[in-house]
Amino acid sequence: MIYANRPALPPRKATPPPLKSEVDIVASPTTPVIAPPRRKRLKKMVIDSDEESDSGVKEAGESSRIRRAPEDVSEEGRALRYFNTAAKEALSELTGCTPVQADKIIELRPFTSADDLRSKLSQGKKKAGPAGISPRMFEDCTQIFAGYGAVDSVLEDCERIGASLKAAIASWTAPSSKGKEREASVQSNSRNGSVLGEDAVEDGALSLRTVASVKARDYISSQPSLLSGDIRLKEYQLLGVNWLSLLFRRQLSCILADEMGVYLLCNTSLGKTIQVISFFAHLKQQGNKGPHLIVVPSSTLENWCREFARFAPSISVQTYYAGKEERPMLRQTLTDTQRRRTNDGWEVLVTTYNLAQGDERDRKFFRKIDWETCVFDEGHVLKNFQSQRYQALLKYGSKWRLLLTGTPLQNNLQELVSLMNFILPDQFADSMDSLRAIFKAKGDSKVTMLAQERVSRAKKMMTPFVLRRRKDQVLKDLPKKTERIEWCDMTPLQRSIYTDAMQRSRKTIFDPAKKKPRPKGKDKVYIENSSNVLMDLRKASSHPMLFRRRFTDETLSSVTKLLLKEPDFKKRNAVFQYVKEDMEVMTDAELQLFVATYKSTRKFLLNDDCYLEAGKIKALMRLLEDYQSQGRRVLIFSQFTQILDILQAILKQKSTKYLILTGSTPVDVRQALVDEFTEDESIPVFLLSTKAGGMGINLTAASVVIMFDQDFNPHNDRQAQDRAYRIGQKRDVEVVKLITKGTIEEDMLRLGETKLALDEAVAGDIEEVEGKGETKVETEMKKSLMNVLRHKFETEQADGDGELDKVMGDADS
Repeated sequence: MIYANRPALPPRKATPPPLKSEVDIVASPTTPVIAPPRRKRLKKMVIDSDEESDSGVKEAGESSRIRRAPEDVSEEGRALRYFNTAAKEALSELTGCTPVQADKIIELRPFTSADDLRSKLSQGKKKAGPAGISPRMFEDCTQIFAGYGAVDSVLEDCERIGASLKAAIASWTAPSSKGKEREASVQSNSRNGSVLGEDAVEDGALSLRTVASVKARDYISSQPSLLSGDIRLKEYQLLGVNWLSLLFRRQLSCILADEMGVYLLCNTSLGKTIQVISFFAHLKQQGNKGPHLIVVPSSTLENWCREFARFAPSISVQTYYAGKEERPMLRQTLTDTQRRRTNDGWEVLVTTYNLAQGDERDRKFFRKIDWETCVFDEGHVLKNFQSQRYQALLKYGSKWRLLLTGTPLQNNLQELVSLMNFILPDQFADSMDSLRAIFKAKGDSKVTMLAQERVSRAKKMMTPFVLRRRKDQVLKDLPKKTERIEWCDMTPLQRSIYTDAMQRSRKTIFDPAKKKPRPKGKDKVYIENSSNVLMDLRKASSHPMLFRRRFTDETLSSVTKLLLKEPDFKKRNAVFQYVKEDMEVMTDAELQLFVATYKSTRKFLLNDDCYLEAGKIKALMRLLEDYQSQGRRVLIFSQFTQILDILQAILKQKSTKYLILTGSTPVDVRQALVDEFTEDESIPVFLLSTKAGGMGINLTAASVVIMFDQDFNPHNDRQAQDRAYRIGQKRDVEVVKLITKGTIEEDMLRLGETKLALDEAVAGDIEEVEGKGETKVETEMKKSLMNVLRHKFETEQADGDGELDKVMGDADS
């Protein structure tokens, strides 16, 4: 289906020059930390790209941008008052200074002027007191106040646009002659006494579900005729199409954030996809044939193609999806076959985030096309304007943008600013430099004292631009979803491995602490060591086969001697030392698979029971037996592909049919696996990696989700769980988390369930740290876990010292 309708590519006359290395993006792990040199250049690119956008408002009074008049009290004056009046905690939150440094600043009060403040702060290096106090703190604070002022200016502009939208939407729901029984039900969470209804819906979004009496001239009262005859839109879906049409006419981009997933049942789709396809069908009926661009996660590419073919076959769709060597010819073919150039050309182009942000030639191709609309599925990956993906996609010229996401807006000012800048770039073009100051706050995620007062206003302002309907609002018989924890005990071998890992953790945590503060250049090494420690503890909690304990050095020597006699080793003149060294870094699970590949080494295979000697495996086997007896089908998610390899081996031993989907599964095969699981009820188990299988796919054929391990970002786990808890699910869904007692997993569970972790879990934010993508919440989780370990070790050490003192005291007496 991905390659359907694609014309045969002509043979290449010459080998195209090698392309630049592609960016490898996997289900978008992210982080908000900025790599200073490279990131600054990319930030400028965002500003440059604004001139490529065309999001002006056509209606009278909306296109003008409000410019903030100079204030009588400058940002510097506000910062001066803050340093004179703020409490110690507030100073620490805004400037990132330590409590001791905050006490020193308070001690130096009052500051009569900005110059007086700079002079007193500069004395930190001359007089006795905490190091690090400098006028730079005041300059940073001034920039932050300027950033919040820019937010206020933009909010005023957007609120004026929003007022006009609210009035238009309210006209769709004029009271009918049936009175109270058919009152207007256009609802918002604005709580602002606007023309819209007052029923609250969380997260700054409209909730258009039913309409009473339609009198508006531009209201679409029936579904587009280009939709297939067996398709009937629900009332709330038709309202969604009207809302999209309204904002498109005014060239105001928006966010469709319905909680529902796409599912086909009885020729009906209840998700966001059908609303987008219906909207495109409406545009085509109006004479608008694109071109339209849709950017989707790799796992949903084929599903989008199927949806178009089924619901609106008259819309010509092509995909930008091919190997590196084929893409130059594909780009030329797509350029020549646009509908604008030929009557039978394509109108909609669907591609993946990986290729949309691919190498420079991919990006240049997308930038060259004058897109009518751009749709971004799973649009929550664009909540961080400092990410490479955000900066690349913002440059694609389009008259209108639509973000699709099932994730509600968070109470996070940075996230709201990022989204607003992406959908309303004209309003932000003159303010981005000031807004960046907000992101330079040195404190941690608790820097909310000044931001919080603007969050509620920002979300209220965004209400007309965000449409969100929850499942429980439109479905009367939605099944229940329950979560529970299955506690698992470690086996003796696991306990031994975990104890060793804890000893390495102690050394990693306390060795740097014994020295003087680390130079900044050594931070990277410490962070990497911390990550290794946490990973070892997680693996030890899961399965002992993730380490090398059973294949001893002597065994590896014997295996190496046999391998050197194998033809392929002889052919490359393999050296004993290097062959053995390669195996020494492998885990028992990897070695078990490796020795099975050669007949001569199979005698070193471990007994099949080795896979079962883990606490989680024992619990999992009990659960699977119980669920299979109930006729329930199961999804099993894991972070580790080696765990999935182990589970495959176990299921084969048990003669249990299964399917598996990981990041290495080809994109054009993934949907076929989903279809097979849906249609073949004899397959009771589907194994999935959390990142690759946790987004965008529909697996409602299963009613049980088992999380074998946890992600550092709890939102990724929730995304995975919702693969089964989607529209079309007929049974109650049970989510089971396997947690090993007395391990780091307990701490991860506790931290992941806190409101802070969940509120900060902005799905898919991409920000590279030292070349690795990691979300802010993942970074915070790792820091918190390392602090938990440090506290445990310090407590154990204190208890040990106390016990020793008691023994010595008894001896003296």
